[in-house]
Amino acid sequence: MFQDRHAILPRATHDEAAREDFCASLRQCFTTDLFPGTREVYHNRLLPEFERKHGRPPADSREAEALMESSFYYRGFNAVGRAAQELVWDTVGESIERQLPDLNARARPRAGALGSVRTNPAMPIPRYIDAVDIHVMPGNFHTELGPDDVFAGALYDRGVHVFSFGGLGAQNEGLGVAMAEIIKARFPDLKPRRILDIGCGPGFTTLPWKAAYPDAEVHGIDIGAPQVRYAHARAESLGVPIHYSQQDGTATDFPDGYFDIVVSMLVTHECPVPVIKGLFAESHRLLAKGGVTAHDGGAPPYHDPFENLITSWFGNNANEPFAIGYKGLDFEAAFTDAGFPAANIFRATREAVYLKGQLPPVSVVGAVRE
Repeated sequence: MFQDRHAILPRATHDEAAREDFCASLRQCFTTDLFPGTREVYHNRLLPEFERKHGRPPADSREAEALMESSFYYRGFNAVGRAAQELVWDTVGESIERQLPDLNARARPRAGALGSVRTNPAMPIPRYIDAVDIHVMPGNFHTELGPDDVFAGALYDRGVHVFSFGGLGAQNEGLGVAMAEIIKARFPDLKPRRILDIGCGPGFTTLPWKAAYPDAEVHGIDIGAPQVRYAHARAESLGVPIHYSQQDGTATDFPDGYFDIVVSMLVTHECPVPVIKGLFAESHRLLAKGGVTAHDGGAPPYHDPFENLITSWFGNNANEPFAIGYKGLDFEAAFTDAGFPAANIFRATREAVYLKGQLPPVSVVGAVRE
């Protein structure tokens, strides 16, 4: 589980690294063994018993949950999943706290930087972010522990690598690479001048766009100041010119038509439905004529009680409270409401760059600005 080192990446001691490896192994067991096992328990044992008793399948996710709760396997699955979620952040967080003053100092902007970074201390943090620790990550993406703080950025960069047991690549770049490949394959003649990554976090979804379009000016925005500070230092240490700023993706300060590509990755499932619609509307405003926007997700809503139960599991156990609304949203209708013609909306998938067969394909919904 090797993560490429860069100047701002937290360094673990021998014991810290051993704990991180244990957390990664536990997460891998949960994801690749225990999680698929819930479907086997439900469909092969519990569902037939329920149908014999009631003469019908469960009517909704509540009945499916009550059925699953009768299983020791499912109760154990719940315990392991929640414990693994908390252990990742606790383990990585303790390591970062030990070295945070040094990380903050190394992240401060330097003269002659390739890119840029700007924060906005006066920007209000929306309630849907401030009230929830998404992923059970302490402080969510935005909490600042002091001046020039990068804790949340460092926690997310290292934490995601442990959480995904290295499955997103040595730089956590896999999802960004997959989306860039989708856009390049679908729009081979597109030559963007500027690209925007909304909800960039610590920047691992942003850098692949500079690799895919070397001549483009690439920007990343995030609601959290610690994220963009860390992302800037990370990009500089890797020699990649990116412009980062602390902004709300539903109301940026960029002019109309400023970008040719506007994307987000791992963002929409963490937002209430009105915010998702706001992201699409802002994407429409920011795009130049012929520009492309794309956002991961948008799978058709499930009608199977068990699959709805699994979706709600993340809301209840992994602090993903907006997952149900996101799953039920008609993305095509949301794009047309934002001003994109229905004929210009597209869906696309691409095999995950790493851990093929273990991670689902990357799915995106996008649209072209007329």
